[in-house]
Amino acid sequence: MDKNKWKERFQRIKEWLLFPGDVDDDDLDGFMDSYEVDSGVSDDAGPGSGTKSGDAGTDQAGNNGSDSEQGDLPGGSIRIKRSRIGGADDTPDKKAEEKEERELTLEERLARNRRRRRIAQGVLVALVLCVALGFYIYNRSHTFEDYVISKSIENTMTSGTQYEAVGKYLYRYNSDGVSCVTRKNEVKWSITYSMQAPIVDVCGTTMVIAEQQGTQVYVVNEDGLLGSFTCLLPILKVRVSNQGVVAVVLQDDDVTWIRLYDAEGNSIANDKTTISDSGYPLDVDLSPNGEKMVVSYLGIDEGVMTSNVVFYDFGSDGDTDSDHEMSCETFAGSAVPQVYFVDNTTAVAVADDGFAVFSGSALSKTAEQSFDEEIVSCFYDEDMIGFLFSDTTGEYSYRMELYNYRGKQKKSVGVDANFDEIKIENGQILMTTSTSISVYTKNGALRFSSAYEKEITDVFYFKEYRRYLVITQDSFDRIRIC
Repeated sequence: MDKNKWKERFQRIKEWLLFPGDVDDDDLDGFMDSYEVDSGVSDDAGPGSGTKSGDAGTDQAGNNGSDSEQGDLPGGSIRIKRSRIGGADDTPDKKAEEKEERELTLEERLARNRRRRRIAQGVLVALVLCVALGFYIYNRSHTFEDYVISKSIENTMTSGTQYEAVGKYLYRYNSDGVSCVTRKNEVKWSITYSMQAPIVDVCGTTMVIAEQQGTQVYVVNEDGLLGSFTCLLPILKVRVSNQGVVAVVLQDDDVTWIRLYDAEGNSIANDKTTISDSGYPLDVDLSPNGEKMVVSYLGIDEGVMTSNVVFYDFGSDGDTDSDHEMSCETFAGSAVPQVYFVDNTTAVAVADDGFAVFSGSALSKTAEQSFDEEIVSCFYDEDMIGFLFSDTTGEYSYRMELYNYRGKQKKSVGVDANFDEIKIENGQILMTTSTSISVYTKNGALRFSSAYEKEITDVFYFKEYRRYLVITQDSFDRIRIC
């Protein structure tokens, strides 16, 4: 066999070895089950010499139906012996598939392999997504009833110490002073004072501490003291903006004053009220930027209890009015014990029989909801407001209703938890007593419920997966629910 034919035959053998299904039966007469390689060259044979031998009818073993070939290769000869392997796979359909496979070009085979890899990758991704979705649904719907204390840090504060969560820090205050501490109870700064009954308000990272029925006022943020001052009249209530503007309600015999100060005690504005004139101020709040104020006044109009919710503007838009009054909303026959700002353009008035939302630059009423039942408790954050009512069915202790600030009810669920305090913190509703913790999601699902082994001072959630900070009289406990 000449060199070119040998190369062609050797290439076909390589293709058969690499792609057994791609070789035509007409070329190789089936699959090889054995082969022999003989040198066939004597020591004195020159380059290019060779021999060809073999019997077309029989092989060395005398088997019928087999064939053999010898080809020449410079410097020697190779004899390849193969026999057809019969079986159930040699069907017309199988042969047709093999022929179709052989007709595919290399590019087509590569494209087919890429498609197969993409399909396998898609299946793998789908499986991962299914597992993740299952875990998400389990985590959202499962109620955890146990916990482990992963870390406990000593706490040596006196009885009556209170805490407020501000960003990644905690403000700790009592009658002797206020300090900023980390979640590990490490003190960042500390300020001392002496107050009989400290009251506080927080807006953003700014907090005001005042002495109820006293005269002292301190304004702090994460960096420390912003300012302090003393009022001339007893303090009833205090509110602060994120900018450090302070609204103070002062008692002066039959007259009640609402005065605005900056953090250092410089007077910004004041409002004098009487029962016969405006009514008694039940609550007050400032917008985060300190430019707007809302006050709820309770009075009597022709023998009927009436509440007036009045908005004031101390920014540039309110300079044209001598009393800075923007608008007034009357709630006939209702008391409005709580008012608050959600942001600079949204405020809420909570009455004893419902609530109203005021929005826009003019703070006009945009939503309202009335209740026929007595409100047991109210709690809120920047996204929603919630109410607890006594459950009339007897199946639960309370009924919890959650609303957005468009006035639409998002959820109504039965609640069996006891509580001394209820609050929304980072998307979770925390209900605590001195001996137990219950946590609900914003969808109303019970996430965690358990008695606690120590007397609880407060509980905080900092968006850590299944982890909470429980503060007791003698420790900071980081717990993981399970």
